Amino acid sequence: MLKVSEDQIAHELDRYLHQALSQTVVVEKADQASVVVLSLAEFERLQDVDDQHFADAARKANVEGYLNQEHEVRTRLATAMRARRLACIRRP
Repeated sequence: MLKVSEDQIAHELDRYLHQALSQTVVVEKADQASVVVLSLAEFERLQDVDDQHFADAARKANVEGYLNQEHEVRTRLATAMRARRLACIRRP
């Protein structure tokens, strides 16, 4: 993961867009990460991971049953998707 300031990316956008094809670029503003630039292939991979996880979570919920179906589905899926998304983003 490459970290750059907003000033750096503003001056050398083409360079950092090219970098994003092979690694995630984090754009920091005032020492806070505010934007992530990643390749379309990585974005699509993350979308596929989300879709697969959503399907797995739905199958699990259907097998285990629900206390309150709507609330339970939303809670389980939101928690699972958040954890999965963070795990994917944090991978080196």
